[in-house]
Amino acid sequence: MNGAEVRNVRFPRHMGYRVADVDDLLTRVAAELDAGRPAEPLIANTTFPQPFFDRDGYDAGAVDWFLDQLRRGENLAEEGRPDADPWRELAAEPFCINREPRGPAVRITGPSAQENADAWRDFGQQPGTRLSWEWTGAMRGYLRTADQRTVASRRALPPFIPATFSAAGRSFTLRRVTRSAWPDIARTISRDWLGPARMLPRQPGDKDPALRQLLDEKGVAVLYESTRHRNLSAWSYIKFPGQRWLQFPVRGTKPTNAIMTAVDQAGNKVARYRLTPAKHPRWSNATNTVEIVVHPDQRLTEELGLVLALSAPWLISYFARGS
Repeated sequence: MNGAEVRNVRFPRHMGYRVADVDDLLTRVAAELDAGRPAEPLIANTTFPQPFFDRDGYDAGAVDWFLDQLRRGENLAEEGRPDADPWRELAAEPFCINREPRGPAVRITGPSAQENADAWRDFGQQPGTRLSWEWTGAMRGYLRTADQRTVASRRALPPFIPATFSAAGRSFTLRRVTRSAWPDIARTISRDWLGPARMLPRQPGDKDPALRQLLDEKGVAVLYESTRHRNLSAWSYIKFPGQRWLQFPVRGTKPTNAIMTAVDQAGNKVARYRLTPAKHPRWSNATNTVEIVVHPDQRLTEELGLVLALSAPWLISYFARGS
């Protein structure tokens, strides 16, 4: 990534960070890269001033995703990644890098409608293990293979009662992480991603108030998740003991052209998701079927089945409005 590419990044436009604040940061980041200096200190110490949201701003989740990867020095250009990846041609990032030079007065836009439509169409041609997620009513959901074998299931109970999952004959319970338990957990999971870091600055040692843990029958946490896909912002994540984690960026502007991708801490694509129309209008959002393709390099393990069962509904909630 060089300074010219940083200046030409394109973000979706809707309620988000103020354009002037983001453009100013990108200009300073590009200058650092042009001078051969690392941009990580500048990015790490930046928070955007209030008001947090501009109705015609840059998508906050896309900006955070871009800056987080740039801070870690990752190669954000799909063209520069290994040709061996069969998913190379379908970008995961919720932004584009415009290869054409632009002047300072040119309005930056996100991926075009045609780019989103092409990505949605090409989803069905991607190699990998094909699955589907569907709510069968108001409370139960199932992750199934193409031949209708159940990989994992979820029972969503009323508020204040923990949701339960099953996979490979085992049962799991989703519970909130208490503040007293957080210090021990923080020593085992990565702090690299806690949602909208530049919108909600946190003090060292603070925990994400939305963080929950998935416990097995013995009460051992197998993973941690924070559900924050809402209002066209993709801030949900899943973390594992051992410093591994997943983010879930979304490309697209509406349910009929959006694709969500699970991307791990190394930048590898793990799975992709897209919505199909609801079968039962009475339950609208709850019964949308989510089509899922697992990357050919990923085995469909018990852990991955639980990840997919947790995250599949996030593409639906990404388009939900409200606090």
